[in-house]
Amino acid sequence: MSSPALSPARLSADRCARSQHLADGTFVAASPAAAEVYGVSPEALLGRPLHDLVAPEDMVDAEAALGEAMRSSDAVPFVVRLRGDGGAPRRVEIVAHAERGAAGDTKLFCVARSADMAARAMAEQAQLSSRAEALGRRLERLIASVPGIVWEIWFVEDPSRQRVSFVSERALDLSGYTPEEWLSEPDFWAKITHPDDRAAANATGTLFAEGSASAQSRWCTKDGRIIWVGTQMHLLRNDDGSPAGFCGVTIDITDRKEAEQEQARLREEVIQSQARLLAELSTPLIPLSDGVIAMPLVGSLDRARAERVVDTLLHGIGASGARIAILDITGVPTVDAQVAEALLKTARGVQLLGAEVVLTGIRPEVAQILVELDAALTGIVTRGTLQDGIRYASQRTPRAASPRSSMPAASASQQHRHR
Repeated sequence: MSSPALSPARLSADRCARSQHLADGTFVAASPAAAEVYGVSPEALLGRPLHDLVAPEDMVDAEAALGEAMRSSDAVPFVVRLRGDGGAPRRVEIVAHAERGAAGDTKLFCVARSADMAARAMAEQAQLSSRAEALGRRLERLIASVPGIVWEIWFVEDPSRQRVSFVSERALDLSGYTPEEWLSEPDFWAKITHPDDRAAANATGTLFAEGSASAQSRWCTKDGRIIWVGTQMHLLRNDDGSPAGFCGVTIDITDRKEAEQEQARLREEVIQSQARLLAELSTPLIPLSDGVIAMPLVGSLDRARAERVVDTLLHGIGASGARIAILDITGVPTVDAQVAEALLKTARGVQLLGAEVVLTGIRPEVAQILVELDAALTGIVTRGTLQDGIRYASQRTPRAASPRSSMPAASASQQHRHR
């Protein structure tokens, strides 16, 4: 049998009996499933008219249907009861159609299956259709509840060209473009992605390597806005395992990005404020009396802090008009070449403003270090303690005139002559 319609593999798959007949309905070929449908082996059917299997009460209908199939170019379906063996007649659903050859001969082909099986198949199909519709409605509700765009992309020719095959209705709210516009051209996502973010948004390499990826980028919406979006995506594969496309969800993260940027700005302001406060605390300037200021230093003195010491002290002298500046290094644990250089730089700056530097807190080990470094302390008064420095400064600063000494000199001499 050369007709593909009579392939045993195909017939066993759908449990339908396929047969070929002469114009009068005589079997010339039958598939293995004929034994189950007709209750007769395929070999026993050969040379036997189809109407011989039909119950007498359905004989007229069967012959009419076969005659109509021979005359018509369309398939003709009909249901008949077969001759029973004492039990309930078997009902069979048959579809007959004729094929006319080039020589004018006509062959009749039939496909038959149990009507009870067909009824069950239709009921199962209806049930499956109902379940499919219910699942479809559930999927639509789930997609509608996602606070972002649910999308699916398939490769047009290869991964370099991608066409959106599905996008949820939320695309309009988020991007301003309708789902139809999204589906209108390949690589539509690249069209609305900010040019500076297209490389970051393209996660193809990660998807191929790991099967999933996430990305953040900016979109240019249809009405001209710039929004931030976050995308979680997964790789889709063909039956053979080769990459076929991507699917994912994209949500609006503009508020979150703006909050992160605001937090970063506030964090930077706090850091700068703390830095300023620490700078002030690390270089305190204390007025002791008219014309005398003191700066006690505590902790290590690096280059940055040394520059702050110079800047604070010089500004303090300029603002207060102080004539003596006491620089106390009692709390500086280590004095090395860098510290000595900073002290000399400070002293030179103070001297240029016409003031005098008193360096206090010179411990024996500090003095030894200054000697070893051959530090030039010319013009710098040194004292062992801050108290000694304050005492020196009080002696160098003129005291205010008392009431007794405020009388004119001439009056004092006249009083002396009158004595």
